[in-house]
Amino acid sequence: MAMQSMPTSSSTAATPVCRRGALPTWLAATLVGLLATALLVACSDDADLGGGGGTGGTTTASGGAAGQGGQPFGGAGGAVPSGGAGGSEPLAETQVWLIGDSTVSPLSGWGDALQPYLADEATVNNRARSGRSSKSFYEETGNYWTEHPDAVMNHLATGDYVLIQFGHNDEKLDVERHTDPGTPPDYQGTFRDYLELYIEQTRAVGATPILITPVSRMTFDSNDDHLRTHGDYPAAMIQTGIANGVVVLDLEEHSHLHFDQLGEQQTMELFAEGDDHSHFPPDKAWRVAEMVIELLTGSTSSLAAYVKGR
Repeated sequence: MAMQSMPTSSSTAATPVCRRGALPTWLAATLVGLLATALLVACSDDADLGGGGGTGGTTTASGGAAGQGGQPFGGAGGAVPSGGAGGSEPLAETQVWLIGDSTVSPLSGWGDALQPYLADEATVNNRARSGRSSKSFYEETGNYWTEHPDAVMNHLATGDYVLIQFGHNDEKLDVERHTDPGTPPDYQGTFRDYLELYIEQTRAVGATPILITPVSRMTFDSNDDHLRTHGDYPAAMIQTGIANGVVVLDLEEHSHLHFDQLGEQQTMELFAEGDDHSHFPPDKAWRVAEMVIELLTGSTSSLAAYVKGR
């Protein structure tokens, strides 16, 4: 994932946008294994392949070393190292709040899979809800931003973090959910308006917002090329982050890169359940959570200090 320092207003530092990078550790190991198998079959001889490096990106930061069987950090099923994050300074206790749609929410998204990658001092609270857009998550009666007893703003405190991923349902045309991404270069639409509400209200209590572009759908064309389906929403989110000095993790581009390299069959086998091209079952969602962690580790966000094994 390339780190690009973008100019912002004079009141904020340059905003890093983590876009894409080397293959995730589990994927690199998987592809190296497949290559080794192909060479053995073709040559009927031993092959010394060594460690697999990433492709399709510039200088990157990785979440950890590749393990056996294509699993991250050498563990099974997305296991991560025990113990806290690296560094000499003790970590303060913090809460990490997630808001978004079904691709983040429990049972169908990557949100609940994030906790094992973070130090014990960071507690993940997943408030993402299926079917929500940046608008409906904020506006609906009993919403989990301000109104529900477990709403984020009822508990958010100084030193906490709010990870914000929307876009999937902002594309819907119904009035309850649709937002306008706006047009380049500023993307001054209602999508940006709602994102800035979350940013402003998060900062008002001394917490830190982090924007995450919507994870790609697992959609391919007849040539097995991955299709990008989110239109201008990822670009609008990136521009919102630049304008407001907020770290942006470009999960849309990052996941697009990996899905495109895998192809439809392997993408569906590794990430999906049945013919669902949008969601991630609990036993596979860790692979998306690892993408988020890799982007976070390569960013300048202070939350990166809480990543295990860093």
